[in-house]
Amino acid sequence: MEEINSMSSKKVLNTYLKFEITDSFKKVDKKFLKKYNKREVFENLDDNTLVIDTMRILSAYAGGILSIFGFIILFILTPDNNYFKIPWVIFYTTLFLVFVLSLIYALTISKQYITLDRRNGLITFPKKLYGKPFTIEFDKAIVYWVGTGGSSGNIDMKLAIAYPDNKLLGTYLSAHVEPYYEIWSFYVWYMDRNRPLPPGDAFDPYRERDFLRRKAEGFPPPLYKSYVPTPEATPEQQKEREQYWTDEQYTEKFEREEGSTWYDPQIHNDWEETTYLKPETKTPVANRYVKFIFNDGRIIYSQTNEDGSLYEPPESENFEMQFIDLKK
Repeated sequence: MEEINSMSSKKVLNTYLKFEITDSFKKVDKKFLKKYNKREVFENLDDNTLVIDTMRILSAYAGGILSIFGFIILFILTPDNNYFKIPWVIFYTTLFLVFVLSLIYALTISKQYITLDRRNGLITFPKKLYGKPFTIEFDKAIVYWVGTGGSSGNIDMKLAIAYPDNKLLGTYLSAHVEPYYEIWSFYVWYMDRNRPLPPGDAFDPYRERDFLRRKAEGFPPPLYKSYVPTPEATPEQQKEREQYWTDEQYTEKFEREEGSTWYDPQIHNDWEETTYLKPETKTPVANRYVKFIFNDGRIIYSQTNEDGSLYEPPESENFEMQFIDLKK
């Protein structure tokens, strides 16, 4: 189980994520369930609980495999008759210990899961090594993205959650999609028990039961804000639900042009941080959506944080910047 230091990036960037559905994501189809494909991530799911296999046990096996490759490479590099001389014997001993410890860990660690308890509003996630998993209230979680080195040399952005007993440390969260913002949007949508279940035929057997439960509760309003529609499964259910609340009331959405994209720190890694203040009051222009229009036709959207900061293109690029007014 990999443990990460959450504060290393937070001191430089504001990487905290809000409890919002910001992006659409791949549908949760049956093909992502383990009962159809053992290599997939969802151990099981319904309208009350969703269990994700972190696949972290594979990292232990990876350590053993890498140590074997290390043996082979070291054997090739070691000069003749130097196998039992320092420092070569130290290298071989280290690789042997890595192999043995990785094997022991892989054989003794139990599977590690992320569990979303939609009915009770709880999230359970594993701790490093043999630590007991944490269970906390979902809306009390501290969630953020963190940058790691990708195989291509680019920064790989991952979704992470802080340990409740040590906010300096955390662990990665995963799902059936890769981008951290899609994973988080999926989590928030599923955990909003007052919205319909997320799209995908894996949830279809439970939609009617979930609808009737929300109906019996009087269709309470959504718990979290959304920037994408979250419709009911059928027009009839949508019409009935809209007697209580509509998507428009709880979906802060503006129409994006076809082909436009959102700011992505992995792609736009040369963008520079800028802070915007209101001229008359010098207070932050907080939580405002921004549209960057480039001379080559590209359109990229971003958002200022609580401090009025966001990342914008370098001055060498020709672009126009506009603040977006969301419809009420």
